[in-house]
Amino acid sequence: MRAFCGLEKEHRRNVRVVLAGGYDVRVEENVRYHEELVKLAEDLGLRAATTKNVVTALSIPDDIEVLFLLSVPGQLKTMLLSAARLLVYTPTNEHFGIVPLEAMLAGVPVLAADSGGPLETVLEGKTGWLRSAEKVEQWTEIMQKALCEMSPEELRVMGRQGREWVESEFSERKLADRLDEEIDAMLAAPRQKALEIPDLLLGVGVFAMVVSVLSTFMYRLLT
Repeated sequence: MRAFCGLEKEHRRNVRVVLAGGYDVRVEENVRYHEELVKLAEDLGLRAATTKNVVTALSIPDDIEVLFLLSVPGQLKTMLLSAARLLVYTPTNEHFGIVPLEAMLAGVPVLAADSGGPLETVLEGKTGWLRSAEKVEQWTEIMQKALCEMSPEELRVMGRQGREWVESEFSERKLADRLDEEIDAMLAAPRQKALEIPDLLLGVGVFAMVVSVLSTFMYRLLT
């Protein structure tokens, strides 16, 4: 929001920042963080609103600059991505992060923190941009670029490159090949003199968990 507020007011006209994600009123951290973000928007002088379902989200006044979506069903997520010019992914040191992949698969350029998973998934200048989370002005510059300087065709080209990148490097076949490579490397490594049964069982359990996570990830990504 600070980066968005850094744009000239005329460049924010007809633009809305949508903060969408999982929210559970029973989780104190969720409630507290939402309250902090609402206060930040107010302090920055941005008009904000919060909605809890699709119906209220579609009836938000046009002058709302920041919209908090506390629940995002699949259909609404698809609608948001189809209307977005840029997906902003703010977590730092995130493990992998499926959100940038979902955005690129939908043809939306990504602006993400230059740490953690996005370093592997986002190609600088080709499928999106990576910037330091500590340098808000750099995020403002990319927002300015995506909103005001790039032509629709340039955005479409970047979106197409992102979709092709995800399909080629993060497909089920590609991820399975990477898993095979990791297993081969483990088998080729020097073996310990003794392997305790609990260690063996743990290894089998971890392998099963990896396969399960891989299958779940691909199902979410491709459906």
